[in-house]
Amino acid sequence: MADATRAVLAGIAALVAAAMHTVGAVAQDAPPRLSLPIDCQPGVTCFLQSHVDAVEGPESGDFRCGSATYDGHKGVDFRVLSIAAAREGVAVIASADGVVKGGRDGMADEISSADRRAAIAGRECGNGVVVDHGNGWETQYCHMRMGSVTAKPGDKIRRGQKLGLVGYSGLAEFAHVHISVRHNGAPIDPFTAKASTEACLRDTGGGAAGGGSAGMWDEKAAASFPYRNGEIIGAGFAAAPLSTALLEADHRVAAPVATSPMLLVYARLMNLRAGDVLRFSATGPGGFAVSETSAPLDRNKATYIAFSGKRLKQPRWASGRYEGRVELVRAGAVVQQTAAALDIP
Repeated sequence: MADATRAVLAGIAALVAAAMHTVGAVAQDAPPRLSLPIDCQPGVTCFLQSHVDAVEGPESGDFRCGSATYDGHKGVDFRVLSIAAAREGVAVIASADGVVKGGRDGMADEISSADRRAAIAGRECGNGVVVDHGNGWETQYCHMRMGSVTAKPGDKIRRGQKLGLVGYSGLAEFAHVHISVRHNGAPIDPFTAKASTEACLRDTGGGAAGGGSAGMWDEKAAASFPYRNGEIIGAGFAAAPLSTALLEADHRVAAPVATSPMLLVYARLMNLRAGDVLRFSATGPGGFAVSETSAPLDRNKATYIAFSGKRLKQPRWASGRYEGRVELVRAGAVVQQTAAALDIP
C-alpha cells in the first residue's frame, strides 16, 4: 500500500513539475505588452496610416481584411499631419523595456521617389533603432529625423523613453514612425500577436484586434487607435484647390478672406475603399449654399483630398459665419463626418 501511495504521489509531483515547466515556458515566450511608439494626441495630431499586411501573395489586407495596408508591409505606420508638423519635434518613444540592439543615423529626410528607391536599397528603414526585449522579441523603429536618434547600441531602454524624433528618412512617402515587431526574426502583427503571414480575421468583433483582444498593445494604446478603415484626418475651408503633396508638406491651410477667388469645403482622408462616397454641404450669409455628392471611388485610396464649393462672382463674399460638413459614406451608411466653420468679417 505504501509503495502504491508513493507511486501515486510521485506521479502527481511529475505532473505538477511538467505543468510548472509549461507555464514557465509560456511566460518566457509571452510577447511584451506594447505602448504607443509616438508621443502625440491620437486622432488629432497623429493617425494610424498603415497596418501589417496579413495576406500572402500579390493581394493585400490588414488584420481585419480591410484596405488599411499595402502589399508586403511588415509593420505599423503612425503618421503625423505633415512634414511641417514633424519639424516641430514629435518624439519616437520605446514601446517596452529592453536593450538597444542596433541603430542608424545620418540619412537625410527626403520623400521617396523612384530614383531614390534604388539609392537606399537595404536601408529602407532610414534612421532607426532596434530594441531587444528578450526571449526572441524585438521592436524596430524607422524613418526618424536625421541627427535625432539618441539611443545607442547597448543602452538599457525603459518604456516611454525617447529614442529620437519622427522624420521621413529612408523609404518614406510621408512623415511617420514605422514600428515592426519580430519574434525569433519572424514578423508579428502587434494587433493580433500572430505571425504577419496568418490570414486576416473577417469575423472579429470589438477591440483593437477583434474579439475584445488588444493583441500586444496595452489598454491605453488599444483605446487610442480603434480599428478604422476610412478616416477623415483634416477638413475646413480653403480659397483654392488643394493637393496631397501640398498638405503632406504643410497641413495648415490659410483661411479664405472676403476677396478670395474661391470658397471651398475640403476634406483630407485616408484608407478609403472602392465605392466610398463623399457628401459635402455648406451654408453661409448672402444665400451661400453647397450640396454635392461625389461619384463612388473606382479603387481603394491610401490618401485622398476632395473639395466642393463656389467661385467668387461678386466683389466679395458676404460677411458672417460659413458652416460646412463632410460625410464619408460607405454602402449607404455614414462612416464618419466632420464639421468646419469660417468667419468672414
